[in-house]
Amino acid sequence: MPFSNVDFELEGENATSQMKKFTSSPVFKKYIRNPEPILTAIQSVRGSISCSFFDETVDLNLLEQKILSKQSVDYQTLLLSYAVIIVSERFYDISPDVREVVAELDIILNDCSDCSEKVSSLVLLSEYYHYNFKIETAWKCIFLAAAIGYALGLHTTSSKVWTMLVLQDALLCSVLGRPTSISCVNSKLVGDQCDGWGEIAVLLREGNDMLLNLKSDTCAEKAISLDLKIDDIIEKTKKSMSSNEENNNSTVLLVGYLKICIMAASRIKILFPFFTKHRSIKAQLDENCSSLAGCLCGLFQLLNASNLTNASKKFPLRPHFFPAYCSVFQGFLLQFLYTSNELFKTYEETKNTADSTFLPKDLGRAGFFLPSLDVTAILMEDYDLITGKVKFCSFMTDLFASFRSLLNQRKSGTRKRTPADTSTEEQLSTPTVCSGILSEKSDNSSPLIMGDIADWITSCLSDGTTHFYPSEPPL
Repeated sequence: MPFSNVDFELEGENATSQMKKFTSSPVFKKYIRNPEPILTAIQSVRGSISCSFFDETVDLNLLEQKILSKQSVDYQTLLLSYAVIIVSERFYDISPDVREVVAELDIILNDCSDCSEKVSSLVLLSEYYHYNFKIETAWKCIFLAAAIGYALGLHTTSSKVWTMLVLQDALLCSVLGRPTSISCVNSKLVGDQCDGWGEIAVLLREGNDMLLNLKSDTCAEKAISLDLKIDDIIEKTKKSMSSNEENNNSTVLLVGYLKICIMAASRIKILFPFFTKHRSIKAQLDENCSSLAGCLCGLFQLLNASNLTNASKKFPLRPHFFPAYCSVFQGFLLQFLYTSNELFKTYEETKNTADSTFLPKDLGRAGFFLPSLDVTAILMEDYDLITGKVKFCSFMTDLFASFRSLLNQRKSGTRKRTPADTSTEEQLSTPTVCSGILSEKSDNSSPLIMGDIADWITSCLSDGTTHFYPSEPPL
């Protein structure tokens, strides 16, 4: 039974007087009393690729009806309205300054009693902070939302709000490599919720838990089993996309790619720790790398054929694709580390056996090694077709450039100098964390590519721990 909220009755008695404080504030007058800003924010979120993600967290149609009805505003409406305004800032050509809205929402969150709308607004607020690199604050929002959700008993019912909280927590944990804020999830209550997002959340949680306990004796077996489960979801999503392709519904197709990209990247992250010890896992990891590259090929082709992209105005992929963007970046980064290490390792092995007179020669290995690189070569062709139409962040651009160099090295059959071959004095002073995403071109003062490979890519995992974000300054 959920904990009772002692302040609920008091809030009911004082709601009118308390609300006057917020309905008379400058922020309310600017964004809510004049309904145009909030209605525009709803439309911008609704028109994004990730609308499915947001619409399951907040019923945008119901919120819009509430605003248009011009009824008296309550706490719940304010919470959701301000949260939608905050996350909508990423979808404008010039992002508006929403700091005053964030500050107002923080005050309301502290003032109002616990409710499901409070959880929804915290989920969106966490997404906003994550998008803007305030990772610790995003983490705190999820932790608070989980505590409120437990207090309300949301975990005991089939709730969309609870499901999307579990998903946001799982995505954040997956990117950061941190333990979950939600101790226990009933997969039967969550798995069939929110247009497929629920089952994705459940499997992401399993993957995160497995990666945090790599010393377990059964970890490799769990990874293989989980990989098969994720593959089943990907195939089911593909079938759903096929039916929508016949109806020429590009929006639904893009949502499908949003989900598949998260899952395909997760398959790489799950198997990556084991490929050096298990030959069969190495083969499956390479197949998973091909799957992610193939998924990106399809996404790029769809974007190129859609009316979202044109040469005069680049389509900003990161804002619209953010729920999957971080996962894709990490998965693609691990794919680069895997393929580059294996390619250079094979070069050395082939060279050593070639110098020997009597050791067996694996003559077919060089020609058929790493099939995923062949798929990546096709991906690079699709990438070249959309670079003038789609805006990528500087780090994603560097990653594609590094893959291009790797493919050129394989094609030439010669081994280039890599960061591992370079002395400490010769190495560039590269960051161990990604310090911001600015534009599609790298803005770093020093060139990131040395020996045809981006040094920061290696430094991201140099000590065995991923570093994708800067440290957050104190509030």
